[in-house]
Amino acid sequence: MTTKPSKYFNRFFSFVNKVHNSLYRMSSGKLANKVANLPILLITTIGRQSGKLYTNPVVYLKEGEDYLVSASAGGMDWHPGWYHNLLKRPEVKIEIGGMVSEVTATVVKGEERNRLYEKFMAASSNFIKYEKNTSRVIPVIRLVRKAK
Repeated sequence: MTTKPSKYFNRFFSFVNKVHNSLYRMSSGKLANKVANLPILLITTIGRQSGKLYTNPVVYLKEGEDYLVSASAGGMDWHPGWYHNLLKRPEVKIEIGGMVSEVTATVVKGEERNRLYEKFMAASSNFIKYEKNTSRVIPVIRLVRKAK
């Protein structure tokens, strides 16, 4: 089992993310705003070692006023880098369309995690495949907007 991606994998996805983020931002979220018919937000985390800002496109679901994201990494056997970053610094920024919000990220555990991951599986069969393709428990993260 591979526990982290190769440097070539990281370079490729870094390039793809930059293109995706540029299209999303240039169009205020009108382009590059869906994957598998699910909406995309951009999440910006602070690198846990570098201190640099990293922005990644992530599928999300709404639950009330909160946003839910899953650190699925496409069913790979490792957690995505942005997930590790928010574990160290849960204060992150999200962009949805032209709206930018400061949020606090909380990893959901236990039965609540299972209930929320069911919502992802109901929204797209991709999440069923992701869970079957990996031995890790795919994290679900709740993003709560900070009060202004």
